[in-house]
Amino acid sequence: METAEIVQRAIDFIEKHLDEPLDLEQIAEAAAMSLPNLYRLFYAMTGHPIKEYIRKRRLSEAARFLRQTDLSAMDIGFRCGFDTYQAFLKSFKRSTGLTPGIYRQAELIFSFERLQLNERVSYLEEKEISERYPDVKVIRLAPQPGIGYLHAAVQEEGGEDLALQRIRELLADSGIDARELRLFGWNVDLRGSLRPYGYQVVAVTESCRQIQAALQTIELSGGLYAMTRTPAGSGPEIVAAWNRLLSEWLPRSTFELGDHGFLEEYQQYGGQISRLKLYLPVKRRPALEPIAVVEQPSVSVVTFRAEGIDCVSKADEASTEWLTSNGFAGDRRLQVYMSCSYGNSSDELSMYEVHIALPEGYVPLQVDAHRMNLLEGGLYACMETGAYGSMAGVLERMYRWLGTTADYELDEERTWYAHYHCVVNDFDRSVSVQCYVPIVAR
Repeated sequence: METAEIVQRAIDFIEKHLDEPLDLEQIAEAAAMSLPNLYRLFYAMTGHPIKEYIRKRRLSEAARFLRQTDLSAMDIGFRCGFDTYQAFLKSFKRSTGLTPGIYRQAELIFSFERLQLNERVSYLEEKEISERYPDVKVIRLAPQPGIGYLHAAVQEEGGEDLALQRIRELLADSGIDARELRLFGWNVDLRGSLRPYGYQVVAVTESCRQIQAALQTIELSGGLYAMTRTPAGSGPEIVAAWNRLLSEWLPRSTFELGDHGFLEEYQQYGGQISRLKLYLPVKRRPALEPIAVVEQPSVSVVTFRAEGIDCVSKADEASTEWLTSNGFAGDRRLQVYMSCSYGNSSDELSMYEVHIALPEGYVPLQVDAHRMNLLEGGLYACMETGAYGSMAGVLERMYRWLGTTADYELDEERTWYAHYHCVVNDFDRSVSVQCYVPIVAR
């Protein structure tokens, strides 16, 4: 039996008896190891002394009860396995800096989650990346059996919430309490059907009892993921967290986008979704993409520009509407470019532009005269990469390279842009992107 599996037995025993007095000899016996080995292996595999793990898990449960119930702090302390109220008070304040009463009203969230060793992978990233993104962890998610429900809708907005609501109802009708299960979800493209927007929800469970017809047994395939957390209920915050993973962390890391699926895990407290775990599929990058110096011709384009918080969706919607109304939807002769503001502080206005180069010989209509633009030619630093959202991480690499070369400097008269080479309709996966930063010789 592998060491991780042995230590996981100890963790499972602790979690089962977290609200009871825990004897270390009993834990060692449950894991089939000696007490000295329990101390050594538990710390080696988890990074936490076993007593500290128990204390933090109990405090995490207490913090949850303080926020979600009206139980007194004393009742919560005893319910979470502390021998005395004084021991609970002392331990809680030492870990959070607050008393239980003050914590109930504070914005601070104390959370220490149960460990699943089969989902932990240690990758030593560059120190700068790990310090800059301490919340992003690379883990291997194990394959897990479950019960799934596929929700199909005519519009994308609100699909996740409806899917979660429906699977809870269907599980309850099947005699299964969804509050006790891990819930995962992901988007499914149902293009070509009357309801093209799909969202698959899976409740992880090995139970295969009689289930409702709308449910199906399904396996969560697992794989290597970059994982981060975000509060539930705020659409813009969730989108920003995904963009941070894809556009910022991924290009700076030693990974690239994997071939398996994006996942969202819904963390429940008191029957309510309180947080999400976002899983970005990754694989090891063979080597960093090279940066070349190239001469680019000027390109005439139709430009769709938007500013503000939702500038990306506004520019995308405007360009899509124009392509559809002018009969260019799906026309593979078109060349697509993008540029956006880079390095803005949070209080500065964001900008996003979609540029479309039209087929040779096409004469623009007069009504589109104000949209005609020119991506200027000249000398550029060029890097070919995947489609990483706003390309912030890619740009940072290119600007850092520019800061180290003695031969070139940034041309501030021209703007950077990205050129998308559309292979299929999945922009995040099978699209090759050439990112161009304007330069001049020193």
